Amino acid sequence: MPFDIIVAGTGPAGLSTAERASEHGLKTLVLERRASVTDSLMGELVTDKALRFLRVKPTSEYVGNKYTSIVGESIDTGANIVVDRTLLGNSYLLDEDKCQNLMRDRAVSNGAEFRYKSRVDSVVKEGAQVVGVTYNQSEVARAPLTAGADGSFSRVSETSGFKKPKWLLSYGYRFKLEGCKDIDPKVAYFLVGKDVGLGYMWLYPRSESEVNLGIGRVPSSQDNWDNLPPMRDVMKKYMKSRDELKNARIASVNGGVVPCAGIIPKFTGAGVALVGNAAGQVSSIVGGGVTTCLHAGKVLAQHAKRMTDSNDFSAKSVQQYQKEYMKTKLASNIQNTGKGMWAVSKYAMLNDPMAAAEVVLENLDAQTLNELIQGHASVATYMTLLTDFLPMVARIGIGYLKSLAVNGL
Repeated sequence: MPFDIIVAGTGPAGLSTAERASEHGLKTLVLERRASVTDSLMGELVTDKALRFLRVKPTSEYVGNKYTSIVGESIDTGANIVVDRTLLGNSYLLDEDKCQNLMRDRAVSNGAEFRYKSRVDSVVKEGAQVVGVTYNQSEVARAPLTAGADGSFSRVSETSGFKKPKWLLSYGYRFKLEGCKDIDPKVAYFLVGKDVGLGYMWLYPRSESEVNLGIGRVPSSQDNWDNLPPMRDVMKKYMKSRDELKNARIASVNGGVVPCAGIIPKFTGAGVALVGNAAGQVSSIVGGGVTTCLHAGKVLAQHAKRMTDSNDFSAKSVQQYQKEYMKTKLASNIQNTGKGMWAVSKYAMLNDPMAAAEVVLENLDAQTLNELIQGHASVATYMTLLTDFLPMVARIGIGYLKSLAVNGL
């Protein structure tokens, strides 16, 4: 076969896989349905861990900004929580285009081939073994290992026969704004509100005059979704409500779909492995997928090298990637937040999630919120919730139990 590995998709997971696999000396082919790697939406708010996976310094051109605090705020009432650097550690805004180009250039320098406007149609099988893909309806590429990094609606996943029982998705848009006025560049915002729905808006300053404003929303039910205003309208309304954004210009628009229910039960098979959004490797509470996807790509590439050296691409051999990945702390955090997102979505079917959010913003302390968001809350944290915030827990919990009873779960 002309290639050792085919990577479908150039999000952070696909680029990480391609970069690392080619670095290991594997003949790597990358297929991307868009015209360039920068056409896909990549997350931006990261910590030191993501920079270590990217192998870039905080002072480099690949980091657009650094924040000293993050504010969670209701756009309806102004209730808020401020999480400062003592809890956050270092928080950075990536220059996503430069980071995507960096990973592509590294892969190309190692011999990887990129083919754009190449939409994967299906995997190619010989018996139960995946041996490549078809793309653009008539083209065929062959390799003993195919990496499906082609997103939430992965063709590699679907045509390989992977199941996604409990697939919960967050739909998002992002504006890049220019011409803003007197923005504090060191403060990032997560914003909730009735018009936002089950999800949040984010406001990430790039400078005093440039901002990334986005929104992500999870449809808890069709009725709830239909009763909400369009996401773009919500963002434009918010721009008009803030003096700093009133006269801003929308320089570019992007969007994407992020899974938020946790990692799917099985994401490997004979000659095939899923990585990134396709495998559900995203931390759902804040939609954080950059670090988890970069990490997953690194792990998969290491196993691709092992499989190539041993010429063993059997289901059992490929499964070693899944087994190692699932033992990591990042995978555990994804699973914890995935369970939490399912609980919130079920609650929102029959209750007002914004009412609960207001209670949280008015009562919860920043440290507890940060632990819950990061997916590593301790037993002590939950005990604190039960004792200090019992009325809040009861208010949310009763509504959730009602949802479980009605849905028979």
